[in-house]
Amino acid sequence: MLNYFRNTLYIVMTSELIEITHAETGLKLAEPPLLAIETKRGRDSIVAVGSMAKQLTDKPNIRIENGFRHPRTLLADFAIAERTLRYLIKQALPKSFFIAKPLVVLHPLAMLEGGLTQIEIRAFAELASMAGASQAYVWQGPSLTIEQLRKRSFPEEGRLLFP
Repeated sequence: MLNYFRNTLYIVMTSELIEITHAETGLKLAEPPLLAIETKRGRDSIVAVGSMAKQLTDKPNIRIENGFRHPRTLLADFAIAERTLRYLIKQALPKSFFIAKPLVVLHPLAMLEGGLTQIEIRAFAELASMAGASQAYVWQGPSLTIEQLRKRSFPEEGRLLFP
């Protein structure tokens, strides 16, 4: 009964794809980390996210942003990345009248040469918090299984990091 109100999201990130797994239901969502922003009368508004944003590439007054694409780090534009992740998290959570904020485990898979710095760990945790997480952790190691996430037991071959 207690697990009914738990939401654990496992988010695997690259600059090309964000995969979110809801541990309690097993539901998965995979989308490119793209945000379509339309400029009208000097104001920006989000018109699409993910694969829907990709379809708007050639439309006038619309620019496609990827907050996770940079030559040196996975997190390039915090504001764009936060908006993108916020939308994707909403899509990954079960539809319900009351939904508990999720515990989020972020698993970056790119730009890991030399390991993550404390600044990157804090930035990723803050990103997840701003996008709607109640708690945020960064995972470095092998991919996690749904069972490991449900039990919140993490293998010794990796490291669960938080600021």
